Amino acid sequence: MVLWFYFTMNLKIFKGIDYLKPQEQKSIQLRLLKNTLQRAYSTSPFYKKAFAKSGINPDNIKKLEDLQRLPFTTKNYLQKDNWAFLSVPKSKVAEIVATTGTTGEPVFIALTERDLERLAENEKKSFGYTGATSEDLFQIAVTSDNLFIAGMAYYRGLLRLGAGVVRIGAQNAGRNLSLIKKLKPTGMVAVPSFMVALARHAKEEGLSTRNASLKKIVLIGESIRNPDFSLTSLGKLVEDAWGRKCFSTYGITEAALSFCECIYRNGLHSHPDLVIAEIVDDKGNPLKDGETGELVVTPLQVEGMPFIRYKTGDITFKISEKCRCGRTSLRIGPIIGRKHQRLKVKGVTLYPKTIENALLEIKDIINYQVEAYTGPDYTDHVRVLVGTDRKDPSFQKTVCDRLKAKARLTPEVKIMPPKEIEKELYKGGSRKALTFKDSRSGLKPGRSA
Repeated sequence: MVLWFYFTMNLKIFKGIDYLKPQEQKSIQLRLLKNTLQRAYSTSPFYKKAFAKSGINPDNIKKLEDLQRLPFTTKNYLQKDNWAFLSVPKSKVAEIVATTGTTGEPVFIALTERDLERLAENEKKSFGYTGATSEDLFQIAVTSDNLFIAGMAYYRGLLRLGAGVVRIGAQNAGRNLSLIKKLKPTGMVAVPSFMVALARHAKEEGLSTRNASLKKIVLIGESIRNPDFSLTSLGKLVEDAWGRKCFSTYGITEAALSFCECIYRNGLHSHPDLVIAEIVDDKGNPLKDGETGELVVTPLQVEGMPFIRYKTGDITFKISEKCRCGRTSLRIGPIIGRKHQRLKVKGVTLYPKTIENALLEIKDIINYQVEAYTGPDYTDHVRVLVGTDRKDPSFQKTVCDRLKAKARLTPEVKIMPPKEIEKELYKGGSRKALTFKDSRSGLKPGRSA
């Protein structure tokens, strides 16, 4: 039968799985993969049909590489028939979370009690990679409501680690600074842009962020590293403002897990007992270490909604070599961008993050929104809304020149009051700031809607 919660039943094995030799690690992963496939095959309406259509059943999977014989699962399938993926009776569902809906209709993920414990274990491991211990007090400045998985995951993981938690959620900068002063947390979990805004608010109040009690800053939602692991402009802004080294973490709602940096900050570690990660090209072919492609995940030990070869839509690369921290677990590089957000402007292929990083280097830009749209020539065009208190006409030229130098394009630039940009960022009640707005029609000459 399926060995659910293998890491608690075999703690001695899994306490050191990150340090095992690759072959030993793969042996455990294969065992867990077979359990996952068998469960999906036996209990998931979607995968019953998918296995039958592919002509493959779990018994055909003899080694990890055989996973590549199975078809991919995409968000489109989830959006089309969300509950066909449910593998437990509704009475076993303990919590339902959802994706943000920034890339189409949000999808719902059902978690059982065991899935929630798995989620907590994932975050306990991740925080442990940063050096967090039971002596720490973490302030969580991300939302814990509105079906958002991240805040809940961090909260459960820190409690499992034995650390203390200040669960403030998505409150304003003033409230967060007040709690930092009064409670003196040693750790912070937040979105990078919020940490920049927090530092700006502190400066206005005459407070020194460099003298704050924070020792560890764990950043989510936005990448703070370039492909060579150097800091992006956003990452530099956070570290310069707070005088602390930051840790980057990347989470996937559908897989109920995250990848996290260790103290060497040379890639985001996977948890080999909780996920198998692949990087594939546009045709679905596996890529070698260092080659850029789409991240595909097969979460392990999931009970409520198991997924097989789920295409995340995120672009990165993998690193298989042993990390300096001693862990042999596979790592992924920084998230370079979303596959569907890839732009091609006058022959230049880039991701919105390239434009955003260039904007963040410009002094006096308070906020911004990058918008892609389809021009009359049926090609990608870019419009940039810049929020600033600068009134001089020359500032627009400064922005255009910097974007041309750093991102190799000259978009339409519109200067606006920061408050107007703020409205655009959270338009429609979005719980995440929409720094990139995709208004492209997807139409080509001769193609109708």
